Amino acid sequence: MKRILLLSVLFISAISFMQVSAQVKLGVQGGINLAGVSMDPEQDGFETGTLTRLMAGAIINYNFSPLLGIQAEPAYIQKGSSVDITGRENGFDIKGEGNIRMDYIEIPVLLKLTFNTPQVQPFLLAGASASFLIGDAKLTLDKITANGQDVTDQVPAETKDQTQKSKSTDFGLNFGGGLMFAAGAADIFLEGQYVLRLTNINDEPNDDTKIKNKGIQIKLGVLFPL
Repeated sequence: MKRILLLSVLFISAISFMQVSAQVKLGVQGGINLAGVSMDPEQDGFETGTLTRLMAGAIINYNFSPLLGIQAEPAYIQKGSSVDITGRENGFDIKGEGNIRMDYIEIPVLLKLTFNTPQVQPFLLAGASASFLIGDAKLTLDKITANGQDVTDQVPAETKDQTQKSKSTDFGLNFGGGLMFAAGAADIFLEGQYVLRLTNINDEPNDDTKIKNKGIQIKLGVLFPL
């Protein structure tokens, strides 16, 4: 009987502790996405690079304990890549410089491990994300040269601005971490994430090239307890 009573007291105490420890926080975030794409196989005369784009959204954080929690980060995020296109046509060396731009609504769901240290709290994040394309993917050439001479104004608009066929959904794995600072009742955080994309977003017919988004996100935000 005493053992049953002791177990009951421990169970009630554990439930009470979980209810006190569990805490919901809501917040906002904003930052930059160092975006790019990978191509397999790589295309001759088509080089891609990093393009700095913007992101902004919300944060929903639920702590199971002071150490472990789960965090959702729904956001509007811009992706894409810088591009350099080179080739030879009708005896001219042609070069085009521009970018590929894609806009998404992205919803990462992440496990959050927080180290409960005084003043500044480091944390680690790992999870998965789904992204949903808004509108069309666009290839824009800002500068076109022929044998080194700028001929941008002579090139038709449909050549300089092209719609790219891209899949509407993109999945990835997210890994990151950051630092959190107490500021009164709120928490201010600085966060970085690397996103490993899993989806071949190329939806062009008769093109077997695998194209995947990639990026490093750097974010600043604030969380408020409910």
